Amino acid sequence: MNGKAPSTPPVVIGGGARSFQADAPPARILMVDDHPPNLMALAAILEPLAQELVHAHSGEESLRYLLESDFALILMDVQMPGLDGIQTAKLIKERRRNRHIPIIFLTAIHKDPAYIFRGYKEGAVDYLLKPFDPEILRAKVSVFVDLWRKNELLRQQQAMLRARDVLEMEKRGELRFRVLTDSMPQCVWAAGSDGEIYYCNRVWREYAGDDAGMTFFDAVPDEDAEEVRRTYRAAIRSGQPMDREQRLRRKDGEWRWHLCRLVPERDDHGRIMGWICTATDIDQQKRIEEANRLLLASESEARKQAEVANRTKDEFLATVSHELRTPLNAILGWTRMLRTGAVEPKALTRVLETIERNARAQTQLVEDILDVSRIIAGKLRVSVRRMDLHAVARGAMDAVRPAAEAKGVVLAADLRPDTEEFCGDPDRLQQVVWNLLTNAIKFTSKDGRVELRIERVRSDVRISVSDTGAGIAPSSLDHVFDRFWQADSSITRASGGLGLGLAIVRHLVEVHGGTVRAESEGEGKGARFTVLLPLRAVAPASELERPSSEAEPRPPPRQMPAETLLEGLDVLVVDDERDARDLIAAVLKKCGAHVRTAASVQEAVALVHEHRPDVLLSDIGLPNEDGYALIRRLREIDPTIRSAALTAYAGADARHQALEAGFHAHVEKPVEPVDLALVVASLAGREPAPLPEQEPLEQNASAG
Repeated sequence: MNGKAPSTPPVVIGGGARSFQADAPPARILMVDDHPPNLMALAAILEPLAQELVHAHSGEESLRYLLESDFALILMDVQMPGLDGIQTAKLIKERRRNRHIPIIFLTAIHKDPAYIFRGYKEGAVDYLLKPFDPEILRAKVSVFVDLWRKNELLRQQQAMLRARDVLEMEKRGELRFRVLTDSMPQCVWAAGSDGEIYYCNRVWREYAGDDAGMTFFDAVPDEDAEEVRRTYRAAIRSGQPMDREQRLRRKDGEWRWHLCRLVPERDDHGRIMGWICTATDIDQQKRIEEANRLLLASESEARKQAEVANRTKDEFLATVSHELRTPLNAILGWTRMLRTGAVEPKALTRVLETIERNARAQTQLVEDILDVSRIIAGKLRVSVRRMDLHAVARGAMDAVRPAAEAKGVVLAADLRPDTEEFCGDPDRLQQVVWNLLTNAIKFTSKDGRVELRIERVRSDVRISVSDTGAGIAPSSLDHVFDRFWQADSSITRASGGLGLGLAIVRHLVEVHGGTVRAESEGEGKGARFTVLLPLRAVAPASELERPSSEAEPRPPPRQMPAETLLEGLDVLVVDDERDARDLIAAVLKKCGAHVRTAASVQEAVALVHEHRPDVLLSDIGLPNEDGYALIRRLREIDPTIRSAALTAYAGADARHQALEAGFHAHVEKPVEPVDLALVVASLAGREPAPLPEQEPLEQNASAG
């Protein structure tokens, strides 16, 4: 029930045309009672106050009203079903928003002082017992209504004061806006809904220049203009702010990246009048982001390559283990058979050939690994001279012919005339042809065909090896020359190998200035490898021709020298491996030498003090102190002792390091027994033709 509020003089704030009048609205009074007649009686009593009266028939309903709006006063019956008045008051006071509302309890039942005290405890400002005097109730309510209206009026007055301050600040607002925008580091402009600029700050004028045009679209690249206009129109339709990274032209013609932000400017009715736009220079940030993107892409690619390399390494190590153990199995197996006497005398030659063949296969695997190591380190060198390319090709074919015959593969050659003479390294070119032929035979089944062709193509010599074998999948053609790569790296693959041969071929061909490529029509359709080598316009200076070590079929094993070759010589052998010491001692004793052995540097020095040896053979990798330390100590004892480093450390660097340390020769393991005896004889001065100082010996030896 509503009534007219008593007349209250309005409060006037300010003066002149822009003065404000403030008057408080009617107070809202919440009356809570579960009996509608009681509510009607209360309304009749309070109607003269002309305030807004709200009826609630339960405690729960009153709480719902309090969630929706505020009240100046609450009149609440104590006895109600469900939530009684006391409980409802407690809940009201627990809510921060409502705890300031005064509550007057009305009751005709709970007149006990305990109830009255409890009501005051729960936040009541008064506790009236029925029947009560209407005038007294009306007077009490009037006090609280008047207090609420004064507080409300005070709030309105404060709001009006703030409004007056805003009006006064608006007089200086435009000036402040201009000063503020001119002091900002960003470009700022205000534009209408059509994009036409009606205000811009100093930074934009300095950036764009006087010829920037009337719209910011003039500073956008032509290729972006349509997209920018479309985005601008979409922002106008949606009425939402817009962010966009955009290149803007500077007055000197340079394009720089900016972060453009457009915020709608609205009138009092919410309609868009235009846009406030800012442009922050982010060109340096974009350059850094681009650099980081490229770096991230590079890092990601490097990570992928590292993962591939790591996976390839694991596969390679597994393959190395398999390929080294396979010939080792044959060697150990047949050796055990020989020791137990399980080999018939007529099969002895075949067994020894098998052991030697597998040992040489293992040696070849090690040589391939060393070649790859030299290639990676850039230390693989070639010796270019005049050579017979046909002889090199025939030597390679003779070397692989037994493997072809064992598989039933036809091996054919077409060596065209005028291609015999060539300038290159015969050993390395034979390695190229041998690897290509071996690879072709490996992947060609029985009754297949492998053909080697050498022909002249303009100023190049073309060496091609074709087969009718398994062929190459198109996806694998780009990888066949990669190191450690194999089309099938699984444990079920049909062919062995380390995946190094073709990588070595590519490098050897490239150091000769040529190219190599692989071709195949697909799996099961054979493959062809083609090498193009340029013919030299000027041949190297004439030098003594010497045949390649592999130009002819491997000769039969040489016989040991006479048993008197080393007679009377005292040889000291130093090696921490017992089997190696025993083998060397047996070879030298066979030729008449007196051999002493030592397993460490300390033992060797003690034996030298006992009796000076004629020749010292020492391993490099020894426990505690290495062979280099040994030779330095022996040089202090007797510098005339002739010595050789007999070691598995191979290559030019290892040889140079051994000679620099003081050894007179460097011999790589494994060494042929014949060659070992000749090396010792050479060091002792018993070889018919003395070797030049610090030059490589034949069969992996270097002497001084």
